[in-house]
Amino acid sequence: MPATNATGARERLLDAARLRFGEEGAIASTLEDVRRDADVSVGALYHHFPDKRALAAAVYAEVMAAYQEGFVRELREQATAEGGIRRGVEHHMRWIATHRGEASLLLAERLDSDALRHGNRVFFAAIEDWWRPHTAYGALKALEPELTSALWLGPAQEYCRHWLSGRPRRMGAAVVQALADAAWDALRENRKTEVSR
Repeated sequence: MPATNATGARERLLDAARLRFGEEGAIASTLEDVRRDADVSVGALYHHFPDKRALAAAVYAEVMAAYQEGFVRELREQATAEGGIRRGVEHHMRWIATHRGEASLLLAERLDSDALRHGNRVFFAAIEDWWRPHTAYGALKALEPELTSALWLGPAQEYCRHWLSGRPRRMGAAVVQALADAAWDALRENRKTEVSR
């Protein structure tokens, strides 16, 4: 029997869509597939999500929030700048390897929503709070957030795109290490003392 509780119906739809989109992708899945999986009425589906794009955007925001929550949690456990930079790369790659279907959704078209914008504001504020003291004592460069993100996770993200498409077949520890090394080299402050000749 279809769910009658409105909040329950929305959560069931999101859970069903997250599973189905992760397995088949958002394009191949239909609203009717998701509705059946969630066991909700047609009316409940369209009450919460007028079309598939609205549902996909809600799933996108939910998946991104889960990724960001894990990222910030692991970052806060690191006492050193180097530990945090390396752990960020490791988390990124491990999360993608563990959540392959959901990662494919995140790395495809960005689906904007109020929930996503709010989550991003919270996430980047947390990153800035962690980053600021490491900049103050000279361990990390003071960079604009977009450049920081590109240098920190850009190469890892590009590698993950190739991995998700089947090339290469493995995402080994040596690859993660190399990308973590590159991120640390790009973001650490290299203050060299001048030596008089």
